[in-house]
Amino acid sequence: MDFIIYEDQKEFRKNIINVITKLMIDKDIDYNIKEFDKYSDKLNSVIESNIPKIYILDIEVPNSKSGIDLARKIRETDWNSAIIIITSHVDMGYDALKAQIMVLDFISKFNNCESNLEQALKLALSKINNKKVLVFDYCGITNRVYTDDILYVIKDTVDRKCIIKTTYNQIDVNETMNEMIEKLDNRFYLSHRSCLVNTEQINFINWRTGVITFNNGETIDYIARDKKKGLKQYVRSS
Repeated sequence: MDFIIYEDQKEFRKNIINVITKLMIDKDIDYNIKEFDKYSDKLNSVIESNIPKIYILDIEVPNSKSGIDLARKIRETDWNSAIIIITSHVDMGYDALKAQIMVLDFISKFNNCESNLEQALKLALSKINNKKVLVFDYCGITNRVYTDDILYVIKDTVDRKCIIKTTYNQIDVNETMNEMIEKLDNRFYLSHRSCLVNTEQINFINWRTGVITFNNGETIDYIARDKKKGLKQYVRSS
């Protein structure tokens, strides 16, 4: 996993790194710490990667995107990574809340910052570690998939396999649709005999056209007529 630090002050980045290193020293987790003092193409590539991430963002970064603007950028495609905001301007906490960017914690640089950051990181790690992971072997490749990240599963009737579409990639698996239903939990609904959708990833459904739009903007039109009523009830109750 990656820890992403977005902070223009070098000394403060060092303090954050010390907190992370101390916290991770006894954990059996491979991790990287990546530092950025401004927005860049390299940072954008990190945002687009499919590695689990914990972001630690300063709100005010001179001559670059603010931490809140960067969080908006992250949430365009990623609602699973944890975002922690650290700032010397605590009065901007309302702006972070109003931005609807699902911030895990908002920490003042001047009020027990290192201790509060450690607690926030522990919470972020627990959320990541508690995610259910499925493992699939296909054509000599082993894929690990977080069920939270699955948008939908499509049955490939030609090659007798299933295709899992996640928020970040597409995976072919040598499983039947019934086997996938057995592996997944009750968030998933069979909207079509060839399609299983993650109802928690649905943003909205156009019932007239039968098009499902997911949180990342992707769309599919796999809703069978006899499944509309059940899907509507399922989405409203979940």
